Amino acid sequence: MNNSRSTPRVRLMALAVVACIILVAVTERPTFSGFVSGMAGFLGFVLVAIAALGRLWTSLFIAGRKDTTLVLSGPYAACRHPLYLLSLIGMLGLGLATRSVVLLVALVSIAALLHVGAMRVEDALLERTHGDAARRYRAQVPALVPAWSRYAVPAWMEIQPRVVWKAVLDAGSLLLALALVQAAHVLQHAGAIAPWWRLP
Repeated sequence: MNNSRSTPRVRLMALAVVACIILVAVTERPTFSGFVSGMAGFLGFVLVAIAALGRLWTSLFIAGRKDTTLVLSGPYAACRHPLYLLSLIGMLGLGLATRSVVLLVALVSIAALLHVGAMRVEDALLERTHGDAARRYRAQVPALVPAWSRYAVPAWMEIQPRVVWKAVLDAGSLLLALALVQAAHVLQHAGAIAPWWRLP
């Protein structure tokens, strides 16, 4: 199987998420307290769910044709990089679910650093591939903050089953990461896992 341009970035982000899950399990962390901790866990779940479902929906418009077509419909009508926006939302949700300020900041910072460079590379690639059409798109459509008034969905489009399956796995991986963070948190607080050291 050939690796895409995004493979190294995806692997680095996956490593960061795995490291975060392990740290939740094996460290004692200054966490949000009481009601705030419960709200952080709930908000984390909501944000990860939004990110997972949003990435699934967005992938239907782009996957399988992103290298040959300038996609201008669906989420791509409202912002140029909706998958990156949703990834950032997902990492914010996972970070909140850890109930640790340090892990929250680390996850969001790593995601932001990885995605900013990728957005620049993709914008440049679109301009090389599609010329003036891509330049107009870049001038009219914001990179990350959606312009909802521009949102438009076509009456129909062709979708490849393998693309849908890949998008389902992608969404599922975010939800699995959330479940593992929550499980690690619960097991540690139940005394089933003893912390090895304390995070600042």
